[in-house]
Amino acid sequence: MRKRSGPSEATPCVVLRVLDYGDADRIVTLLTAAHGKISALAKGARSSRRRFGAALSSFGFGEALLEERRGQDLWSLSDLHVTRGFPNLPLELSRFGHAAYACELCLHLCPPHVPEPEVLRLLVTLLDYLDGLPIADKPSPLALRIFELQLLSAVGLQLQLYDCAACGGPVPAADWVPLDVRRGGVLCESCFLGPIPEQLGPQGGGLSSSLRDLLAQLETRPLAPESLADLTVPPPVQHQIRELLQSIIQHQLGHGLRAVTFIAKMNAFTLDP
Repeated sequence: MRKRSGPSEATPCVVLRVLDYGDADRIVTLLTAAHGKISALAKGARSSRRRFGAALSSFGFGEALLEERRGQDLWSLSDLHVTRGFPNLPLELSRFGHAAYACELCLHLCPPHVPEPEVLRLLVTLLDYLDGLPIADKPSPLALRIFELQLLSAVGLQLQLYDCAACGGPVPAADWVPLDVRRGGVLCESCFLGPIPEQLGPQGGGLSSSLRDLLAQLETRPLAPESLADLTVPPPVQHQIRELLQSIIQHQLGHGLRAVTFIAKMNAFTLDP
């Protein structure tokens, strides 16, 4: 007996991932405005290009017509109308790597079926920034740092910079404060025993006052070319921020990301996510 489906529903979305399924179909993972991250079956997507055309490509942003299939995890995708694409992303490796990394982060950090309008807005804003760069320009690695920090905040994993990640009490300003990657933030004197290290490692260590304030600034900075243009951060500090956020993200996920591996292989092109 066929499971009843819900009514068709149109919702804005970004394509996060497309997988072949069987001989003719595809499974599409979408970040939607109405239902957050969902996976949907696009029947006949492989056998007929007329039905979906190039809509089922990564980074596509548009409106999906979906039906919830009662009692099944997969929704049914009957139509995907791409209102805009990001055609410049595949033309340069660093922007493609940044975009792939951002989509993979959303794929793994967003729980299914939880509306994430702020995440969708953040992702489209980043893709728009990357796509709009002059083709000769490399994207700023700080754009990804802003995206990472704001994405963590949007999904409820905000880096605790001024309240203790263990007890919730305030952590006053100091030259160095302890930071615990596993707890996702700084610790107060009562929750940290021993001398505070003056460096960061994979599990945390000591967070300087200047780096602490810079992280707080990036958490609220707009993702826009003009905002990034007047942001000057020395490369060693950028490296520190990248390593810290990668440690936090990997701890939350329990695994690494394919896009990070891809970008690491592109070192000759000075990619730095």
